[in-house]
Amino acid sequence: MNLQYKFKQATRFINDLRPEEYRTLKNICKEIQGAENKLRISAEDLLQRCYTACEGLCCRNLDLDAVISKEDFVYLLINAGELRDTIAACLQNEVAFFTFDCIFLKNGSGPCIFPPDVRPLTCLVTFCDDETSVKKEIAQVKKKFLKLYWFILFRRIPPARKLFFGSLNI
Repeated sequence: MNLQYKFKQATRFINDLRPEEYRTLKNICKEIQGAENKLRISAEDLLQRCYTACEGLCCRNLDLDAVISKEDFVYLLINAGELRDTIAACLQNEVAFFTFDCIFLKNGSGPCIFPPDVRPLTCLVTFCDDETSVKKEIAQVKKKFLKLYWFILFRRIPPARKLFFGSLNI
């Protein structure tokens, strides 16, 4: 699966939601963003090291398809929907089967186009130094993302009645 495909899946998923499902999704994404903000505050020293010492090494020479999931795109589109066209434009630069710098870096070198409080899961919880001091905050972000994954998974499954008894009109 390439990123463009995942992005289209995420867009389609959001567009197919009923209003109450959209509200639930929005609340889940706000919870993730809250956990992300707590992590960002707690990991300020680690992030500073990432920006100064490593200079964003984790954004270079990576398999971006393995880093960003459909669920990440759902999260990004809900919390940073204004970037939809920018993300789509960046995806035009996607090259299949080749590892290179992240396509979501402004002008190809950085900084990241995503706001600091709305990033894909792997980008949020990956540090180039010992992350023991923020282990609890990382666990909370992962827990909130897991809630998003479950919401997306169960949203796709038809109700049991239709699944098993659909043809019986019970």
